[in-house]
Amino acid sequence: MRALTIAVLCLWLCACGTARPRYDFAAEQRAPFGYTVGTGDVLQVRAWKNDALTQRVTVRPDGYVTLPLVGDVLAGGRNAQAIAVDITARAAAFYTDAPRVDVELAELHSYRVYVLGEVARPGELTPRGPITVLQALALAGGLTRFAAPNDTIIIRGDRKIPFVYREAVEKGDLAENITLQSGDEVVVP
Repeated sequence: MRALTIAVLCLWLCACGTARPRYDFAAEQRAPFGYTVGTGDVLQVRAWKNDALTQRVTVRPDGYVTLPLVGDVLAGGRNAQAIAVDITARAAAFYTDAPRVDVELAELHSYRVYVLGEVARPGELTPRGPITVLQALALAGGLTRFAAPNDTIIIRGDRKIPFVYREAVEKGDLAENITLQSGDEVVVP
């Protein structure tokens, strides 16, 4: 009887696999993506009824863009809405009616994520738009045969976000398949 109990316990422990880490993935999904403009990104500035301010500009290495009359405007490290507010405020000094300015990201060049460890092609990824963890793993050529994908972590600043591959792929629970932010590192041991 004791041997049977031990055998059942061993089978149960083997079937459990890696325990799912406790993390608030729902909060990650709810958090706004809020892309931050960076060096090399191309912005489309549109000023309603103002052709002089309507420009397509590239963010310089110093983080600024230059527009007629307005001059240099800090774009790096800010979102498009904050840049538009700044341009509108600066342009108001030159016009009797402040122009309505919209700024949108025309080309994404500063978005970078890093996939490290047991993947076919570890290194920097520069996709044309935001990607998820599974998309990053696919772009890195997939997992090697030595990978421990259920122990994958995403390093975001000083935070470590767990990613259990089995939950996403085998069980179809995509809560952990979060959208990566620029500078995130996906580490596959």
